[in-house]
Amino acid sequence: MSHTLVIYGASESADAALGELTRDASERGGRLTVLTLAVKEPVGRGCCDTRSVLWNGFAREFAENDLARARIAVADVLGGGSCALDVRFEVLTHRGRRLAEAVEREALRRGASRLVVADPRACGLSRREQRRLRASW
Repeated sequence: MSHTLVIYGASESADAALGELTRDASERGGRLTVLTLAVKEPVGRGCCDTRSVLWNGFAREFAENDLARARIAVADVLGGGSCALDVRFEVLTHRGRRLAEAVEREALRRGASRLVVADPRACGLSRREQRRLRASW
C-alpha cells in the first residue's frame, strides 16, 4: 500500500492538488498524510522572553488553520461518506534551518513512499529546499 506525504500550504492550487492526491489514494487504497509547517523558535531562559512563546503560538495557529482548509479540500473529494482511505493531518514544527532535512526525516519516519509539495509557492519551503527534496525523493 502506498503512503503519500503531502506538504501543504493553503492556496487554491494546493487545494486542487490535494484533491487529486485524495482521489488517487482513494482509488488505489493508499494512505495520505497532510503536513503543514510551523517554525518553532527556541524559548529563552530569561524571565521576560515572551516574544518566542507568542510567535510559536501564532505559527502553530496559522498551521492549524491551513490544516482546517486541507480537511475541507479532502472532505469535498470524499463527499463526507464512509471511505477506507486513511488520511492524517498534522503540523510539523521545525527550527527554521535545514527544513528540507526535517521534512525528509519525517517522511522516512512515517514510512512514506512518495513526497509531494501541494503548491510550491505556498508550502513554506524555499526553492533551494524544494530542489533538495526533489533530488532526494
